[in-house]
Amino acid sequence: MNKIKEFVKNKDNYKSLVIYLAVPIILNLVIEILSRSSVIDGFAYMFTHPVQFFCNVMIILSILIFTILVRRRIFGLSVLSILWIACGIVNMVLLNQRVTPFNASDLKLIDSAITIMNKYFSSIFVVFVLLLGIAVVALVVFIFLKVPKVSYTISYVRNAIIVGLTIVAMFAIINISIDTGFMSVEFTNLTTAYNEYGFVYCFMNSLVNTGVKKPADYSEDTIGEIVGGFDNSTGNDVVSDKTPNVIFLQLESFFNLNNVKDITLSENPIPYYTQLCEQYSSGYLNVFNVGYGTCNTEFEVMTGMNLDDFGPGEFPYKTILKETTCENIAYDLKKNGYSCHAIHNNTGTFYGRNNVFKNLGYDTFTSIEYMHVEEFTPMSWAKDKFLTGEIIDTLKSTPNQDYIYTISVQGHGSYPTEPMIENPKIKVSGVENEGQRNAIEYYANEINEMDEFVKELVAALNELGEDTVLVMYGDHLPGLGFSNEELTNGSQYQTNYVIWNNIGLEKKDGMLEAFQLSSEVMSRIGISTGVINQYHQKYRDDEEYLSGLQNLEYDILYGKKSVYGGINPYDPTDIKMGIKDINISKVEKGEKEGQVTVKGQNFTEYSVVYVNGDAYDTEYVDENTLKINYTGLKSLDAFVVSQKSGDTRLSSTKECLYYE
Repeated sequence: MNKIKEFVKNKDNYKSLVIYLAVPIILNLVIEILSRSSVIDGFAYMFTHPVQFFCNVMIILSILIFTILVRRRIFGLSVLSILWIACGIVNMVLLNQRVTPFNASDLKLIDSAITIMNKYFSSIFVVFVLLLGIAVVALVVFIFLKVPKVSYTISYVRNAIIVGLTIVAMFAIINISIDTGFMSVEFTNLTTAYNEYGFVYCFMNSLVNTGVKKPADYSEDTIGEIVGGFDNSTGNDVVSDKTPNVIFLQLESFFNLNNVKDITLSENPIPYYTQLCEQYSSGYLNVFNVGYGTCNTEFEVMTGMNLDDFGPGEFPYKTILKETTCENIAYDLKKNGYSCHAIHNNTGTFYGRNNVFKNLGYDTFTSIEYMHVEEFTPMSWAKDKFLTGEIIDTLKSTPNQDYIYTISVQGHGSYPTEPMIENPKIKVSGVENEGQRNAIEYYANEINEMDEFVKELVAALNELGEDTVLVMYGDHLPGLGFSNEELTNGSQYQTNYVIWNNIGLEKKDGMLEAFQLSSEVMSRIGISTGVINQYHQKYRDDEEYLSGLQNLEYDILYGKKSVYGGINPYDPTDIKMGIKDINISKVEKGEKEGQVTVKGQNFTEYSVVYVNGDAYDTEYVDENTLKINYTGLKSLDAFVVSQKSGDTRLSSTKECLYYE
């Protein structure tokens, strides 16, 4: 009783109580103001969503409360507060750039984000951020050196109890809020969830909530019931060898700009694609992201798995697919005699594709490091028209049918708010904000060129004369800030797809989920190979369709693999980077003193010469010639040419020894 009286009488305790009550409230309010880019909307959220706001405050408090266990209490509070504010600022920036909020999965994409930062932010902005970072570090150091420690003796037992009770209270309040419907653990739409439940709760949820949750009814018996209706337990039926080539063309940020209300275009930017949609099977494709997340659309299309069943904002390319193989359209088609290829006119390491595609069954992967791209957009993205030659060359590289998953990049953001195209073909009016009008106009002209690429590709496929099905669609909408209300179809999460073919498939229009697209195509050409593929084809109209799909996803990736008899039947492929062999034929002294010429085949601008294990600045002359400055050339010097993506060597030639 005396200790309680002492605690009540101690003024320092009152100060601490006020600080620990006020700081979480202020932090959460600032974060929500940043999230909405509006002071008024931030305050409005606090008063219109009091339960959700309080839950977020409790999460912040549960983290800050640990500082009562240290003597440098103000320093600890300052550092944690700065981190929370930094998260709020990052969230605001990402919302403005790509529409979708900041989540834990973004932390795993830092390596990829750094490589494209110059395309989204000016050098001045990057320098400003660096200077701001230095200033923040200096402030933290100042606080550490100047702000005093607490002067009184800390009661560690009492404070540990307070920490524990705070955490228990936080979990209790959140669980009650979930049970009463104020909060949720399922985010069908990430942006909507952040707006409804608050940044702090959603971000922390994304930190701990990853992978497919084990369904309540998951068991070997449940899986047995699901696959019991299949023609066979694994769906490994092999069809005729007369099936067509299958090409998926994922068009970066591509959608029908005519669907935007209240803007006027001087002409249709995608006339050929529009014509194809009128002649062949087409419709809307429901995708998972807006403005970013290309690889998540890839994941759903390739695997037939529903990203709603994974953690909020999760990128399976950066989580489970780094660890295991996964049944998908490539493995399914390989069982039907297909060679499987991936093509992407961007760096091979972006989203870790050079490693992930091994676990998805691809035989070859041609990234930009293996191409000769001669034209780039004003924002330095490779133009898509160079993909036509890569696709045709890939089809010609094998004697059998081919499956090619092609990932385009020309339509990628950011979209400049200043005029970047001289005498643009497509002009935009009806948009009052000049910067937004410039951005939309830039985008319209880029997708117009993409439309020309599609036209050239279809013509080339017709000329090749092989039976082919070409599936084209946008991976997501561009980050141009279009709201649902501004779109004629009413959804930011719908792009357009069309299934061109030269084998006479009946036109069949309809709306599809991205995870249903590959099974729809496989059904049209008579292939039911694969558990997930066959499940979609058989149960898509069933009442328990989505829950059954979640059971299969969990079983295949995280569970007992009952669908395969307990053993994963898919091995990683020994993927070949590029379809053409890169070789060194000879090494010789150059024309100038200290210069060395490396002769060979299929070099590109991304080829780097290594001598005795050390990389040298390499001059690309042509596909048969590279030059380096290397003094002291002597017999038995070992030369290797590698294709480099940043610091990563994607592939290397065999060693070539120099002889005098």
